[in-house]
Amino acid sequence: MYLILLCMELGIFLIVLNCNFSLLIAKKLYVLCSRNHSKIEIKTILMLLKIKRIFRKLHSFMPVMEGLAGVSFSQFGEDIIMLKMLERYKVKNITYLDIGANYPILGSNTYNFYLRGYTGVLIEPNEVLYNKIKKVRPKDKCFNFGVGIDNQKEADYYMFAPENCGMNTFSALEAQNYEKEGVKIQKVVKLPLKDINEVIADNFTDAPTVVSIDVEGLDELILNKFDFNKYQPLLICVETVNYNLDGELTKRQSILDLLISKGYFIYADTHVNTIFCSRKRFNELISKN
Repeated sequence: MYLILLCMELGIFLIVLNCNFSLLIAKKLYVLCSRNHSKIEIKTILMLLKIKRIFRKLHSFMPVMEGLAGVSFSQFGEDIIMLKMLERYKVKNITYLDIGANYPILGSNTYNFYLRGYTGVLIEPNEVLYNKIKKVRPKDKCFNFGVGIDNQKEADYYMFAPENCGMNTFSALEAQNYEKEGVKIQKVVKLPLKDINEVIADNFTDAPTVVSIDVEGLDELILNKFDFNKYQPLLICVETVNYNLDGELTKRQSILDLLISKGYFIYADTHVNTIFCSRKRFNELISKN
């Protein structure tokens, strides 16, 4: 009796581990109990078999639970658009640079990449959000500084209330515009700055596959500093609208013109964000596929 109970416990343990031979053990126990023991023990074995089937179903459902079944974390599905493009053309060894990362999951253009096992570099000046990113995405590199637009080594960082932290910016003009809209600056702190090309040189062996930029008013100035002759990311996702609290949006044509002049074309546009693709690297992918 005690031997059978021990075997039953072992069967449950193996089922929890999802071992291939746990079903065989359960069946053998069923035969043993049916010959020598009560209906209660037989019911216990049947329960083990049902548990096994439940675990099989849970295992098949894991991709959905892990966000690998078309679930988007971006504002308007930008992550899925980029992932589908990279999957279609069989791009391997994907890396990313996320400037102005903000939250580690919600609204992130790179979290879906992280879920698939890819890693990259995230830059987030807000110390609270920086610490959240480090906790939630430990395999990524995360830095608590800003990206410079000139030769300055530090700059004022304008911070709003936590519920409006997405408006935090290094742009004094952008901060003043928000205040005119009724959003008050909570504090101003000095933060270090680093050149975007230095960030890439220090953390990547080549240009990152994907660059995401959302830095409240300074996107274009950062892109102007980008050395496209040395580094040419396959995809660049950047916010290309100006907007106010009334929800009015105006397209920033100058960013479109800049990246087109650097050899990029518009791969997709969600109106708020535009995904640009390097024409040179895209043609290389087509030739391989």
